[in-house]
Amino acid sequence: MAVGRQPSAHDVFVGNWKPTKNDTLSKRIPGFGATMNVLYGDQVCGKDDSDSMNNIVSHYLYYLDLMGVGREEAGPHEVLSCSEQKSFNPSSSSASSS
Repeated sequence: MAVGRQPSAHDVFVGNWKPTKNDTLSKRIPGFGATMNVLYGDQVCGKDDSDSMNNIVSHYLYYLDLMGVGREEAGPHEVLSCSEQKSFNPSSSSASSS
């Protein structure tokens, strides 16, 4: 495990990370959304369908297209998105405003 209680982005991205009960309750599921959660946290995750999160997903899908990987292999929107996930490590500003 990396900083705090979050997994490494690599482990999430390649499928090595298995969510705990707390992760499941926080709506963190394996997929690209959880990778974004590790990398960007509450800057983009847990904010419904924010423009910044959708922009990252759009770029991810674009690069999958370039590599010839079918979008269906990326998974459904719930897996690509982190819009409803609680952040692994909330920033101090969002933690103090909760």
